[in-house]
Amino acid sequence: MQVSPESVRKSGRARQPNRKYADETFTSLEAIDSASEHEVLSWQEAEQHLDSDEFDEEHALEEANEQEDLSSAGSDASGTLTPHERSDSAASAADMDIDSTQETPILLRRSIRYRPYVLRRRPKRSHGVHVRGITDPVHIPPKGVKPDYIYSLFGDATRDLVHMARSRDQWCHEATLPRRPNETGTEGMHHFFSHPEEKRQLEATRGWEWYYDHGGHQCLSKSQASVSLGADQAFAHLAPSEESSRTIFMGPYGRQARFDLPILKHLALSEAWDQAPSLNLAENKAPDPSKSRKRQDGWLLNVGRGARCVEWAPNHAGDTQYLAVSSFRPKSNDTSGQPEVSPAFTAQSFPSSIQIWSFSSRKVPQRRSLLDPDLSPCLRLVMCTDWGDAKHLRWCPMPRDLRKDGEEGKITIGLLAGVWSDGYVRVLDVHLDQCEARQTSFVKFTSAAFTAKPPSTLCTCVIWLSPTDLAVGCANGYLALWSIYPYPGPSSSASLPRPDLYTPLHDSYISSLSSAYPLLPHLLATASPSGHLRLTSLLSPQTDYVLAPRLRHPPSHIHFSEPCQAFIAADEAETLRLWPIRRFFGPISVARCPSQGLALGVGRVHGSVIVGCEDGTVFVTSPMRKLLFPKLTSWQCPVFKHEFARWGGGEGNGNQRGRIRITEGYKAQEAPVLRGTGKRAVEGMVVATIYEDEGQVRCVSWGTEVNVGGWVAVGMGSGLVRVEDLAI
Repeated sequence: MQVSPESVRKSGRARQPNRKYADETFTSLEAIDSASEHEVLSWQEAEQHLDSDEFDEEHALEEANEQEDLSSAGSDASGTLTPHERSDSAASAADMDIDSTQETPILLRRSIRYRPYVLRRRPKRSHGVHVRGITDPVHIPPKGVKPDYIYSLFGDATRDLVHMARSRDQWCHEATLPRRPNETGTEGMHHFFSHPEEKRQLEATRGWEWYYDHGGHQCLSKSQASVSLGADQAFAHLAPSEESSRTIFMGPYGRQARFDLPILKHLALSEAWDQAPSLNLAENKAPDPSKSRKRQDGWLLNVGRGARCVEWAPNHAGDTQYLAVSSFRPKSNDTSGQPEVSPAFTAQSFPSSIQIWSFSSRKVPQRRSLLDPDLSPCLRLVMCTDWGDAKHLRWCPMPRDLRKDGEEGKITIGLLAGVWSDGYVRVLDVHLDQCEARQTSFVKFTSAAFTAKPPSTLCTCVIWLSPTDLAVGCANGYLALWSIYPYPGPSSSASLPRPDLYTPLHDSYISSLSSAYPLLPHLLATASPSGHLRLTSLLSPQTDYVLAPRLRHPPSHIHFSEPCQAFIAADEAETLRLWPIRRFFGPISVARCPSQGLALGVGRVHGSVIVGCEDGTVFVTSPMRKLLFPKLTSWQCPVFKHEFARWGGGEGNGNQRGRIRITEGYKAQEAPVLRGTGKRAVEGMVVATIYEDEGQVRCVSWGTEVNVGGWVAVGMGSGLVRVEDLAI
């Protein structure tokens, strides 16, 4: 049987004359003349074979299979063409699709006819194919979804898998709020399993020998200088005089009471609920005070200006806990004659302060400590400075045995690192006067225990890498590492201590910084307005790093969740996401925020996460459940909502400037994580709401010890700080 060239099916492109062969008629003939004698004989045999009456189809298929094997061997037998091979293949196909009237080797026409029937069979994807060093989750076989999914998140090392399994058994059953530890310690709050007792004890003793035995305390005390102030002098560092009190409405829904809270005073949360007992509206009877259910103990503080940072001091497992609070700069109404500057890139110095509050607890069985309602919180220390606002505060989180350091009559609180508006990073060695009267001390610091600043830029954020090492993000996108010991002492700006490492990470401002301590402390995650989240290893910061998918807006805070072995942040889509350290390129959605998330707190001894939003909502969720079991429904529990409304004709009218309402008692709700489920649409367009600065939630922080791990502090833009125990 002889096959006519006209019967061969051609594409639309093949029906058009090829310009190459239309211009050069004898190109194919010249190629035949230049061929070797062996090739010409093979073409003649093939032509004679096609001219015969019978066509051997099996022989043609065998030759096509041999050509397929040769082509697959040339492309490493993977079944996937490289870009160079794809271009060669396309060029070959274009050369072969020529007009049938031209003098072309007949073997090429036979390849056109039979090659598609063989090469269109795509090889099966091998299970051993890896992407980015791990199994590609998109192509996991159905029979091995769970093991491969776990390996892609936590790796295949026995140590990491054991940590994951023990964390799952300890905290995965907690849907939202953390639980108090039980008698055996198998449930509830517990130290992280990557940080066992032996390691914590070693860090608490040998890790602080530089401070107690090698002259570290004397070195820091020599550099730090302070003077005592009176209450009248210190008040100028706290708040303007017209903001003397705040008007608050709180209590049961529909029967809220009004409270006026002066500056630097406190209010018990139970008072609002005791004054408004439940009413029996059906029988129209008067309420019985003995049957009124008391609100959970907690406190509300008025720190003056809007709260910017709240941080619990670690290593205090006793009956007293200490909270550091920093505030915003008071807004000036007179802006005439002042040039417009960018606060993020301009150093600014003005009076400011940091407040240290103490909270008492009462012991209960099963290693629990509850807020003591009989002992009210006390403002123990006001640290006044002229360095501007403390934009970022971090206590040294490493375990420490608080031994006597030579300060008679002093209580050691810890080392407090911070970044101020003047662009410097400083470390303060904080001590309190040991007195029974619970008095407030006002101290002005003229120099810090450690002061540093990179040249020609400003510091933006800071974290602790060890008891002596700091990692600082800069406004020019660089990362700087300093060691506070040995420290030569205060000096001029021209001879500030040089950083041990100063390397570029981003193209612009580093807005947030976090380390994977205690699991992998050499891994740092940074966020920048460029939109990229970057995970960097300090072992080789310029070569060992990975970038996450770009975001339109950088997250305001990024933290490391040790039970999930992932970094967590709220993105611009109002979604709470996890970036696993082994799959940093693929974030996982775990919860939905009602508005833009501005504050984030990760549990120190449990797996719960607390989020503060732009609309004043505060909710708690457990991301581990959604990470380990993607098909489970994620839950989130709103704790309260803080709302602010202007009242009395705008600003500058004392306590009539604004009213605050706090509502609570919300039930837990499902957290939709699908894209678009949390957006608000008006006439088919997605809109965003702008809220008052005073109504936003700016900062949150969990307790650091097992007995107080459920304590949480929430700072609002109105100057209120709410402290309560959320453990169940």
